[in-house]
Amino acid sequence: MILNQEQIMLRETVGQFFEDQSPVSRLRELQQRPVEESYDRALWSQMAGLGLTGITVPEAFEGLQFGWMGLGAVSQEAGRRLVASPLLSSVALAQNVLLNCASKRQIESYLPRLLSGEITASVALDEGRFFDPGSVLVTEQNGQISGSKARVLDASMSSLIFCVARREAGDLGVAVVATDDACVRITPARFMDLHGCAAITFEGVPADRTEWLEGVDVASGLEQAIDQATIILAAEMMGSARETLERTVSYLNEREQFDVKLASFQALQHRCARLYCELELAESAVAAALMALDDAASSVSAQASAAKTLANDVFSLVTSEAVQLHGGMGVTEEMDIGLFLKRSRVCNQLLGSSSYHRDRYARRFGF
Repeated sequence: MILNQEQIMLRETVGQFFEDQSPVSRLRELQQRPVEESYDRALWSQMAGLGLTGITVPEAFEGLQFGWMGLGAVSQEAGRRLVASPLLSSVALAQNVLLNCASKRQIESYLPRLLSGEITASVALDEGRFFDPGSVLVTEQNGQISGSKARVLDASMSSLIFCVARREAGDLGVAVVATDDACVRITPARFMDLHGCAAITFEGVPADRTEWLEGVDVASGLEQAIDQATIILAAEMMGSARETLERTVSYLNEREQFDVKLASFQALQHRCARLYCELELAESAVAAALMALDDAASSVSAQASAAKTLANDVFSLVTSEAVQLHGGMGVTEEMDIGLFLKRSRVCNQLLGSSSYHRDRYARRFGF
């Protein structure tokens, strides 16, 4: 990505912060913690103190309005260290659902606490085995919300859940529900990459403990928020893929076979060169999507699907090749490459697989 001087300074500052405070070893520590803990609260407080919660928030709502390219650079640096935090769930997704779907009164009510890091929120969207935001079975009946959601990111540590549900009239809505409500049952879990998620069952949450977002066009705002979060996730994946490739090249330059460095074998050089080219192509698509967000372009949805598709494909390719190039050591606990491999498989399904986004992209252009 081509960044301006301020964005470069932000990336370098955040990169050094993550290197010092949240290296990959911090992710391994989550294995020893209760499953309800999906990230370190102290780390999140520090991230909020750096202003990372308000990078894309308009100044009118006390945000930094630093742009999507800036948040993309932060997400890339987080991806390099596999940082476990609510940057995706609360900042990229929940905050934008709020900004896009809520009234000004509601934004001013919830956003300040999200920006300060006092609370976090998550969006309950998925219901079936695969990502399909158009299929929503959780419904409002007699003023109560009932149904189940799957794979809600960081839900066990969130204060609020933005639940996507069908209103009694049949239109799509977003309900704000507190996680400590007696009618909300949260079952925490971890993905295989150690990041946290949860299944949530809404057992007739009454109307007096629910607030529906009051935006003019909630369905359109929700789609916009999903596109924004998808692009930020793709940026994170690019950071992880870049880190994986650099670690692999470093390993090939150190490891010897037949008294020569593995990096001297031309066949391995060709494989790494291919990975580099594929990574550059995918990063260009992600950069284009981030710029489309900053420019409020009409092509954001198509750019989001293109970026996520290429990010899915290249992250899977780079991590698979990295494991092979490391040999049997690649999947051992001794090395971190296996964690990047697992992260790639999880990210492939979050907010849409390659198949989903290829179909979505094709439909946008009438195919």
